[in-house]
Order: sequence, then C-alpha cells, then structure tokens
Amino acid sequence: MLPHGAVTDRRTQARLGGAALSEVLAALWPGDRQSCGTSLGSDKPSLAIDDLHVFTRATVHHRACRAPEWNDSRALQTSSSAALTWRTVVLLLPFQDGRRTIRAAGLLVNPALEEVSLTEDASGWHPCLEPAFAAAGLTHAAHGMPIGNPAAGVTGYLTQTAFSVGITGCMERYTCAAAPEIRAAAAKLGGFVLIVTHAADPHQLTRGNLMDAFASPLTLVGWAQL
Repeated sequence: MLPHGAVTDRRTQARLGGAALSEVLAALWPGDRQSCGTSLGSDKPSLAIDDLHVFTRATVHHRACRAPEWNDSRALQTSSSAALTWRTVVLLLPFQDGRRTIRAAGLLVNPALEEVSLTEDASGWHPCLEPAFAAAGLTHAAHGMPIGNPAAGVTGYLTQTAFSVGITGCMERYTCAAAPEIRAAAAKLGGFVLIVTHAADPHQLTRGNLMDAFASPLTLVGWAQL
C-alpha cells in the first residue's frame, strides 16, 4: 500500500466512497509515477481514475504532473516515459499431503505496483486483477493450491539461475533469480506455484502479509508447468 496515502479529489471520493477508496489505496504501491516515469519517493502522490467505460483503472502521479481526478472523458492520458513496475520473489512453500510434507517452489508476482484495474458491481467499485490472469486459468487460493495441476494459459521456465513464467494474454514474462534449493524443488515437481497479487509488495514480504495476500480477493494462483 501507499505509506502516506494519496491526494484525491472530491469527485473520486464521492464515486468510490470511503471503503472502496481504502481498498484502492491498499492495492497501490510505491513505484514509478505514471506521468513522468520517475520514482514515487516520499511525497504523497495524486490518485487519478480513468473511467473509459470499456475499462477503468487507478494510477498514481506526481501532483505537478497530473492533478487528482475522476476522468470519464474517454480520453486516456499516457506518457512514453511511464512504465509499470512489476516485482517478483521466489518462495519455498510447505504443503501437507496426508502425513507427508511437500515443499513446492513458488513465484509471487505483483504485476503493477502503481496501477490497478477497477470493476463495478452492485456494492460499488473494487480493485481487481487484469482479466487475463483468470482467463489463463488462475483461481483464488480459497479453491486450494493446484500442485501439479497446470493452469492452461501458464508456462513455467527454469534456468540455471532463475524462474520465469509466460501467461497467455500478458506481454510481460515475469522472472526472478532463485537459489539452488528452490530451483531443485521446482525441477523435482515439474513446476511451481504462480501467485499473482496486488495485495503485497514482493520486496517487502513477511509471513504475515503473505498469509493476508493468500486470503485477498486480489490474489490468484495456478500451477506453472515446466
């Protein structure tokens, strides 16, 4: 989440309401500003919502670059210098199979620190992951960890130093260096658990916020077959 919150305008506050605004701010993380591409730093950013009817997104900016607003003009403001920051971390996850403990490798990905999609339902607006992740076969962790059951649109890769994953519908190939023990666990099981989330910053992960992320509706998981 943004450590200092964000500056918001009255229209955004009215459209989202207090609870949804808190959800959105909790799903955004310090990265690069989406106007000029420079670091967030310690300043409080401005929150901009682009509601294009086809899709809606929340992004953070320097206040000097873009004022906080709810933009429903159908004109999208972009910058060639801005790029979304994704972060990854590899994990060794213990699972119980009867009396036997299985240690599976995992790759946790936050695909966009400074941007999150929004969806509207009967209860209002909520942050969400891009539809491509669910379309690739990822599901909520509450449905169980899919050890050995490959997600149809996900392919895992293992090199001598790292993991990476390709996801149908996503331009990025997410990668992360991995220690020999974790690479060996992936090789033994023929894959690894892919965890995609807006609920955690992989570079600030603790056991507590990992458990919170697994319980979050902003997290989807799947098996990346090698």
